Amino acid sequence: MKKILALCLALTMALAVFAGCSGAASSSAPAAGSASGSASTGGSATGKQLSGKVVYWSMYNEGEPEAMAIQKAADMFMEDYPDCEVEIQWIGRSNQDITGPALEGGEQLDILDNFSYDKSTDRYLDITDMMNEPALGQEDMTVAESILPVLNLANAQGQEKAGLETDKYYGVQMFPWVVGFFYNKDLFQQAGITETPETWTEFMEACQKLKDAGINAVTCDDAYMTLIPNNYLARLVGSDTIAAMSASASDPAWQSEEVKQAFAAMETLSPFMSPQTATNKYPAGQQEFALGEAAMYLNASWMPSEVADTAGEDFPWGFFAFPQVEDGAEGSGYVSVGGVPLAVYSGSPNPEAAKEFLRYVASKEVQDYLAEQGGAPATVGSEWPGARAECTDVIAAADKVASLNCDLSSEFVSAVFTMEMNKVLTQQTTADKAVSTLTGEASKY
Repeated sequence: MKKILALCLALTMALAVFAGCSGAASSSAPAAGSASGSASTGGSATGKQLSGKVVYWSMYNEGEPEAMAIQKAADMFMEDYPDCEVEIQWIGRSNQDITGPALEGGEQLDILDNFSYDKSTDRYLDITDMMNEPALGQEDMTVAESILPVLNLANAQGQEKAGLETDKYYGVQMFPWVVGFFYNKDLFQQAGITETPETWTEFMEACQKLKDAGINAVTCDDAYMTLIPNNYLARLVGSDTIAAMSASASDPAWQSEEVKQAFAAMETLSPFMSPQTATNKYPAGQQEFALGEAAMYLNASWMPSEVADTAGEDFPWGFFAFPQVEDGAEGSGYVSVGGVPLAVYSGSPNPEAAKEFLRYVASKEVQDYLAEQGGAPATVGSEWPGARAECTDVIAAADKVASLNCDLSSEFVSAVFTMEMNKVLTQQTTADKAVSTLTGEASKY
């Protein structure tokens, strides 16, 4: 095992040399719109004397919009601080498999990223001082104020779940995502639907109009099937009850009328699901939507980039929030939304340079550049591009955030609740039978 780890680290160190050289080579001239040492870009105007190396093993792949924005930030940072070097490895989503062992092995890593904060809370450096500095390109705001408010809210909740203090910043949320229904505007028009549904009743009425027009209303696949029932149930019972249900399969809420209602609602929805849903393996459902064979697909805002080649440039993208469940515990501002927290490692040998680099990543110029490349910017006043344009309306209206699966997660949820809900949605069982199975299996968990 030690030999394997040593080999992995040796390989990633070799890749780092290449990535670092590539970054240095691309920073020979200022990035577009930047001016070395100016008030809008930091540098010497800040009075900071920074030098040395900042090492970042990124979860993004070279060529992705997020990677291009990070590289631009590195180029700007190195232009303004010529005694500093940013060394980046584009590891991809598997970076967490090697980050932990690398840190334990004494490897220099200054910037950490992940979809959420790790439970190893001692990894994270308090960066509140940087978040209270002026934002680059928006000097009338602090860095914290320049970030979309809902992302700061998601950051605080993420820190709390990990066991970190919530009155400090241990990371800055970048590359936001939000969950909602992507829809085909042309198919809506064909069905005579002129407004997007805001309530579950209106949503079901839209499904009926689509079906009457001979259009599959909703499609999905195995990877994201759980999003529909989870969103419905969470809005119906509320986040506190969801937390209790996740904590214990014996919680009384599992036997409540609200759970029965959720199963019944999915049974009512099932005739409007595409017939392919039952056999769709990811990404088959997304492809079905992108080919115009179904009108709606519930997913996060990253979906358009995943089907870009199939959908093409002229696809009639639309987006709306998951409908509010009438008489539910959560209001219309309850949304699954989040980002990727970029943090500074507490053992960084160059923490001040690392924090300053993050200020560049969060700058308005870099975030606007991210939008130009097709990514989702995190700064106030930046527009989301193309297919994601309407996602900003949902982000702006959010006042309470949840995780991708609405925080409903446990072994019981995965093994029983989700499986039974999927069967109901694909007409493989009835709501009553599913509830009966749920009740019978709960005592085993």
